[in-house]
Amino acid sequence: MNEEKVYPIENFYDIKMSLRFSTTQSLIEAIKRSQSFEFIQDDKAKQIKAFYSPLWYHTNSKNETNEIISTTSTLPNLSQAFAQTLVVDNIYNNIYTKGNSSDEELSPISEPPSKNFPSKKNIVTPESLVAAKEFFHLINKDSTQKAQILTPLINWFQLHEGLTRKHACENLIYLVNELLIPYFASQARFMKSNHTGRLCWLSNLLKSAHGQHLLNDAARTNREKRKQAVHEIRSNQRSNHPLNEFEWTDPESEMRFYDDEMEGTVNIPKDAPPRPSAEATWNVLSNKWV
Repeated sequence: MNEEKVYPIENFYDIKMSLRFSTTQSLIEAIKRSQSFEFIQDDKAKQIKAFYSPLWYHTNSKNETNEIISTTSTLPNLSQAFAQTLVVDNIYNNIYTKGNSSDEELSPISEPPSKNFPSKKNIVTPESLVAAKEFFHLINKDSTQKAQILTPLINWFQLHEGLTRKHACENLIYLVNELLIPYFASQARFMKSNHTGRLCWLSNLLKSAHGQHLLNDAARTNREKRKQAVHEIRSNQRSNHPLNEFEWTDPESEMRFYDDEMEGTVNIPKDAPPRPSAEATWNVLSNKWV
């Protein structure tokens, strides 16, 4: 409750999380069923602004009185109003359900596109792309915001993927450049939001099912990239026979080696003669092929 003794729409998300409702819509429906609260609507924006308890809230002007919607007298209108102004936020509860998409996880007070007008989402413009890049550049530049948003993501990748710090940072770079920047650049509301609003939006997104999906996508993509890199390195090693067909030389380290059924990969000294056959093994005591 704020100083005006109302619960503003900006706090709906936090209230829903504290009371353990699965969605903001389910919270609103519970408030309606209780018949203990009333709602304040912005008639111009056709949006619910707040709800309050009549025991605490007292209106002092006619304008405010006209904005009040009674939960007992206009329930049908309320249902329609909520359907138009409150998006189902599908907060992540250990289950990612089919149907969650970037369009479902918008800003804390986002609106779904009207059926009567074409959607403005998923349209990336040069201006929005630059703005999205600048947004994350500012986060990275600010030590406090970086510690609050980016560092925990690196820690998450390192912990859940069992990665080195370097590879966890690579996951974060992919997440930001390839997933988050295009996501925000495609949202029409992004260009209308200030930096503080964008930070709140990003924070809520990362807590959502779609945010978890983006994290998993970044982890999976970079995991495949690392596997492919290892495969290419090994393929390159196994195709490099500068001395003869019975041994290989690593192109980068120039280390000679061969495969042994018992010992696995065995390194060969630089000054050793070429391996004479596929059955020959290097004797470290006599420094000869046996």
